[in-house]
Amino acid sequence: MFRGYLTESIAISLLIVVGSIASASAAIAQIDIASTDDFQQCRREETMAELRLKACTAVIADSSRIDEVRAEALLNRGMAYEQLGDISAAITDYTEGLKLNPKSRALYNRRGLAYELEDKRDLAIADFSAAISLDLEDIEALVYRGLSYAEAGDYSRAILDFDAALAIEPDDAAVFAFRGEAREALGDRDKAMEDYRKALSIEPQNELAEAGLKRLGAKRE
Repeated sequence: MFRGYLTESIAISLLIVVGSIASASAAIAQIDIASTDDFQQCRREETMAELRLKACTAVIADSSRIDEVRAEALLNRGMAYEQLGDISAAITDYTEGLKLNPKSRALYNRRGLAYELEDKRDLAIADFSAAISLDLEDIEALVYRGLSYAEAGDYSRAILDFDAALAIEPDDAAVFAFRGEAREALGDRDKAMEDYRKALSIEPQNELAEAGLKRLGAKRE
């Protein structure tokens, strides 16, 4: 049931992590220095991948930039590489970015998702865990790790992560549906149906929850 969700997340901009990197105040101040156009183009999601690569590379090569700025450029160049299908190059950039800014949750989350694409689940889980250790309320990392655990068949751990995510964001229909699938996989039909119905009460067109109730032969109410 779970296989492929993380891959799909990358295809739809990885939930909200693409834009979640926090720039330090010093990094923001540097936006006004030379090559601002490169930095802005590097950050812009709608920039064509090839142009984004060029702009980000210019920022990365600029030794006058502070580490946080160059780390953000590595994050964005890595995403451009992913868009072009070069996951290995993306992982290299995320790794280099973490050397410059080891407290970047966005880099850990993004590299974790890239590792998932390469079926390196243990490394993916380690990265999501690193992001969580930096912020216990990193909901993206909690959901991603939960999905990784679920895809590995460790449904109990997956449920713990989904529980934690729902404690932070109690109206997330997708997470209710994910937890429902984990509970269904463990044979807990009643709890699974409860989660599916909750997901549909929040998002009436939630396809995962609809499919779950159909599998269980249950109605919405």
